[in-house]
Amino acid sequence: MENWLEAYSYCDTALLNSRLMWIVYISFFILAVIVRKSENKTRHTVGSVMLGASMPGLLISIGCLGLFVYSMAQCYKVILSKEYYNIGDSPVVRNVQEMCNSVPVTFMLLSIALFFILALISIICAIVLLGKKAGKGAGVITLLYGLGLTVFAGWFLMAVTAFLAT
Repeated sequence: MENWLEAYSYCDTALLNSRLMWIVYISFFILAVIVRKSENKTRHTVGSVMLGASMPGLLISIGCLGLFVYSMAQCYKVILSKEYYNIGDSPVVRNVQEMCNSVPVTFMLLSIALFFILALISIICAIVLLGKKAGKGAGVITLLYGLGLTVFAGWFLMAVTAFLAT
């Protein structure tokens, strides 16, 4: 167990750097499934559009999780080999740490554009749901989600821009 904790201490940045993406992408996917789960043809179509829009984000989330699992396995192998007193000296662990830092951050920069796209899709889908009277509750929740995601994406864009400016 101690070896896994040590490996986690080197690889936890992959999880920490991708948690915002997981929250947004998984919540959008859940909202799409809830909207789609109806006998109403309009809700079914709108939910399918939202499900299709959620796929790139889910692939990013799965990729970040896969990176974490891969990096944990690599660090654990280095720990078990007992070649290094401090596993941070291993070139394998240094490469894994670099990947755990750079890959989720790259996906996060891509996610800024995806957040705005998902917000726009949510707002359009909510307008369709409310306009065709296909579900007032689903339409209002989707509209609120889209507006909230727009505000969050704007804040996130400003935060990332400020971070990159320093």
